[in-house]
Amino acid sequence: MKQSATSYIVRKFGGLAVFALIWEVVSRSGLVLQDYFPPVTAILVAMGEEIRSAKFVDNLFTTWGRALGGLAIAIVLGIGLAIIAARSYVLRRMLSPFVDMLRVLPPPAIVPISIFAFGIGTKLYLFIVIFAAVWPIYINAVNALAAPEPVQIATARSMGYGDDEILYRVRLPAALPEIFTGIRIGSGLALLAAVAAEMIAASSGLGALLYDAGFTLRVKDMFAIMFFVGISGILLNALVATVRRWLIGWHIDLAAMGEHA
Repeated sequence: MKQSATSYIVRKFGGLAVFALIWEVVSRSGLVLQDYFPPVTAILVAMGEEIRSAKFVDNLFTTWGRALGGLAIAIVLGIGLAIIAARSYVLRRMLSPFVDMLRVLPPPAIVPISIFAFGIGTKLYLFIVIFAAVWPIYINAVNALAAPEPVQIATARSMGYGDDEILYRVRLPAALPEIFTGIRIGSGLALLAAVAAEMIAASSGLGALLYDAGFTLRVKDMFAIMFFVGISGILLNALVATVRRWLIGWHIDLAAMGEHA
């Protein structure tokens, strides 16, 4: 057990350790200016100073709240719209070009026009996060719901299931693994969108702190905040993975059995 735990830690964090070591060596080698590319050890010191600040902690939780709140709404909207579209091939085809067009718009690009619609406040940040996160959730969900396993459908019909029962008792559970893939992608985009919106139109949050540190040339603080954004992404991904394990652990176990077969 001890060996397997050590092996897990090495696999999970070995890449980060190697990356940090290379960063440290390059920064201290003289190949780059430390003023603009500080060593990891200096960044860690700056991170420690930041985390001891009540103001920083408040801004950290502000960004997390915006990202998680927008992601939760995006999940409901994305899956709900996918369920509606899965019922109608015509509607699915009609929505396809709009989805393809909107999903490639970068979240910062819609901030200026969104300010006119929502003002500067919670509504704006939630809208930007929802806009960024909803498309991968919808696309993965609608593709999974629209392509069920024929054997499952035939079996359900032989048991007397109607279309609605098949949708909610067969197609939706079977689609959950792919839906969670979309949620995982959407969670990263939600954090990205929250930080981007804060950099453009906020006075609070990690994005606002990052903007302020960058344009006042507090380079170590800037990198420290960037590292906290990265850590936030890891934690958000871990949260999605935990919920995924709770809801579809059976699928994960089956996939693991297949890998070791």
